[in-house]
Amino acid sequence: MNLASIQTDSFSPTRIVRFFGQHSGVLVGAIMAVALMFFEMFNYSTTDFALRDLLGELRFLGVSWSTLLAFAFCGIDFAGVVRLLTPDRSGSHNEAWYLFGAWMIAATMNAVLTWWGVSMAIVNHPVASVSVVDPATITRVVPLFVAIMVWVIRILLIG
Repeated sequence: MNLASIQTDSFSPTRIVRFFGQHSGVLVGAIMAVALMFFEMFNYSTTDFALRDLLGELRFLGVSWSTLLAFAFCGIDFAGVVRLLTPDRSGSHNEAWYLFGAWMIAATMNAVLTWWGVSMAIVNHPVASVSVVDPATITRVVPLFVAIMVWVIRILLIG
């Protein structure tokens, strides 16, 4: 047995499929972690874009207000998702309900900011699909659809 056969054997497609077949939780966990990371990146960028449009270039210690609030929203969202998905061993369920309520309010506010950010992006960007769909429909329906989709995904993720 030589080194080349060991390297190709250890990375054979059947071995990889067999590994994930036996450890499907690892694959699902990895997919969820990557998806959550990209979800939060989208969340941050739409929130920052919307807040930058609403607040302008106001700054605190050289950092724009929109960036500060976008990081705060995304941090609270991510911490809330992680906390709500981790099993509670303390037996106190009141704090989980308060956290869920605060997270719901933040998720709803974030959905509104997502709607605003997508609306502004569509208005400021020429959409190629105007030859197929009426531009007024695109500017009304697409931002609302994206905002509702993001909000529902958050709710279902916690559920």
